[in-house]
Amino acid sequence: MNGRSDVSLQAQLEFLHQALAAVVPLSGSAWQAAEPLFSRCRFEADEHLLSAGRPVDQLLFLTSGLARYYYLNRDGREFNKSFCGPGQVASSVLSLVTGEPAPFHIQALAPAECLSLRYTDFLMLADSQADWNRLYRRMLELLVIKKERREADFLLLSAEQRYQKFLAEFGQLAGQIPNYHIASYLGITEVALSRIRRRMGLTRVNEAGAR
Repeated sequence: MNGRSDVSLQAQLEFLHQALAAVVPLSGSAWQAAEPLFSRCRFEADEHLLSAGRPVDQLLFLTSGLARYYYLNRDGREFNKSFCGPGQVASSVLSLVTGEPAPFHIQALAPAECLSLRYTDFLMLADSQADWNRLYRRMLELLVIKKERREADFLLLSAEQRYQKFLAEFGQLAGQIPNYHIASYLGITEVALSRIRRRMGLTRVNEAGAR
């Protein structure tokens, strides 16, 4: 965790407040109770926000940048699980809840600014503030929905349909993600992704995909 931010803490907090309020409205008093509990952190490109095999006790809310979730198997092969951008949270629910080591890595694909909140503080807010309790439930609901949809996509959709859904889900972030990372997320080769892109008329290769 290196570097310094040119963005003020207050600006980051205001951004996060707006992002979370888009999920569940947070009253002024509910947000004021949470503000002192956040701390700032910054990760450079390629640096890990968390590493597999280590327990996690914090939620990292991105206020800028881009990160990927990925698994690493015994042969050293990487499999991308998901991506995370501004306004989204990076962590491992399994590790937070059970205390077990995280099963995956989260790595910054670009310099990332985060606001960190300890899970114990998050639970305290959920127990004491109705708005935070609603946000907690909604975040868990959205996580389960996302997981079920991804499972269904792999079973029911073609690779091209999965790519179309990826573009719709990640929007502008998609153009910042290297093509080889996208291919891994879709469960196909980079060559297969190139063919799909040509069929869709997307002939320009992402600059972020150049290696």
